[in-house]
Amino acid sequence: MKKLSRRDFLQISTRISTALVLSGWFDLQGAAKPAAAQDFPAVCVSEGEDTDTPEDILKTALEGLGGMERFVKPGQKVVIKPNATWAYPPKTASSTDPDFLKAVIQAVRDAGVEDITVLDHCSIEPGADEALRISGIGQAVQDMGVEYIFPDRYNAPKSTYTTIDLPHGQVNHSIDVIKAAAEADVRINLAVAKSHNVTKMTMCLKHMMGFLQKPGLLHANLEQGIADLSTPSGVQAQLHILEALRVRIPYGNYRVCAGPENDITHPHIVTRRNTIVAGTDPVLVDAYGCIHFFDVQPQELTHLQRAHEIGCGDMDVEAALEDGRIRRLRVRESVVAEEEAVSVEETTESETASLSAPKPTATPLIVSGSADLAEPQPGAGEAGNAPIDKIIAAGPILNYILFPLAAILTGLGMVILRRMRSVLPEKRSETPSESSQTGSDQEQ
Repeated sequence: MKKLSRRDFLQISTRISTALVLSGWFDLQGAAKPAAAQDFPAVCVSEGEDTDTPEDILKTALEGLGGMERFVKPGQKVVIKPNATWAYPPKTASSTDPDFLKAVIQAVRDAGVEDITVLDHCSIEPGADEALRISGIGQAVQDMGVEYIFPDRYNAPKSTYTTIDLPHGQVNHSIDVIKAAAEADVRINLAVAKSHNVTKMTMCLKHMMGFLQKPGLLHANLEQGIADLSTPSGVQAQLHILEALRVRIPYGNYRVCAGPENDITHPHIVTRRNTIVAGTDPVLVDAYGCIHFFDVQPQELTHLQRAHEIGCGDMDVEAALEDGRIRRLRVRESVVAEEEAVSVEETTESETASLSAPKPTATPLIVSGSADLAEPQPGAGEAGNAPIDKIIAAGPILNYILFPLAAILTGLGMVILRRMRSVLPEKRSETPSESSQTGSDQEQ
C-alpha cells in the first residue's frame, strides 16, 4: 500500500471535512423543505388595524391559503358573489364593502383570469337599482370593468336561470339558480358577518341563498335548505371569504342584517374588526365567526349544525386552531417588509397601471326602472382573541446558520494553511527514510 505523506494526509482531511460540512448543509436544506411544502390550512384569518386597507387584509388572508392562483387559473370563468341586496351605504355592515369587492376582483385578475362575472340576486325591496347605487357596489363593478348580473327581485327573464341537481340535498334534490353561476368554473362566495332576525347570524353558509332564483322558497325548511346549498353541486363555491371589516352584532332585541348604523354612529351595533376569514371549509369559517365575532357556540346556529352533520365541513374551532387547520395572521407581519422594499419607481408604475384600468363592459344590469324611495327604516330586514401564530420566514433562520458556518470554515482553512506552510519546508529537508517513516506513522 502506498504510504501517505503528511501533506497528502492534510489535503485529504481538508476535502473530507469540507464534504462533511457541505453534506450537513444540504441535509439542512432538505430538512427545511417539508415545512415549506406543508399543506395549506382550511381557513386563514387575517387581522388588521384601522390603518390597513381592505386590500391589505385580503392579501394576507389569501397568502395564508396559498394565494388566489391556487383557486383560479387563466382561461377559467370565475363568478364572484358579493352581498348586494341592501340599499344602505358602505361601512354599515349591510352589504359587501365596495373597496373590498374591488380588491377581490383585482386579486382574481392578477391571477391571470379575464372572464370575471359579479352577480347576486337582489330579491327584496327597493330592488337592484337602489341597492347597487346606495351601497356603492354598482359603481365598483363598473369601475373594475367586469361583467355583472344582478337580477331584480322577480322581474328577470326566465333565461337568467337554470335548474341544477342537488344530489346530496336533504330537502331539495334540484333547485333553480342564476345560470351564470352554474356555468362558471370557479365560484367565490363573499359573505358579510352580521346578525339576522331569522337565523340569528348570517355568514358564508346562508349567503349562498343569493344564487337562487327564488330564495324565499327555501324558508319552508330553511335551516336544512341552507346546509344543502354547500353540498357538491353546480353552484358549490370553491372559495369562501367572510368579510368582517365591520360586523353587525345583535343589540338586545334589535337583531337585523342591514341598517343605516355604522361603527362611528352606533358602535354597539356595528363593530370595527378589520378581519377577513377565508377558506375552503364554509362550516369552519362560520364556526370561527360564531365564537370570535358573536360570542356564541357554533351549535347554536341550526343550519351550521346541519351542514356539519351532512359532511359540508368541520365545526371544532379549538381543535382546528391547535392542529393548524385554522391559521391566524396579523397583516403587519406579512406586509411591512414588502412595503419597505417598494421603490419610488415601482410605486409610480403601479399608479400608472391603475389609471389604465379596463373600461366597463357593455353587459347591462338585469333590473327594472329605479324609483325615488324614502330611506328604509332600521330593522326592515328580510323575513325570513386566541394567540396569533407567526409565520417565520426561512431566510433569517438560515442566515443565523450560514454566518457561524462560514466562520468555522474560514477558521478551519486558516489553520490548515498554517499547518501546510509549516510542513512543506520540513518535507524538503527530510531524507527518503524519514519521509517513509512519517507516512507509516500517519497510516497507523
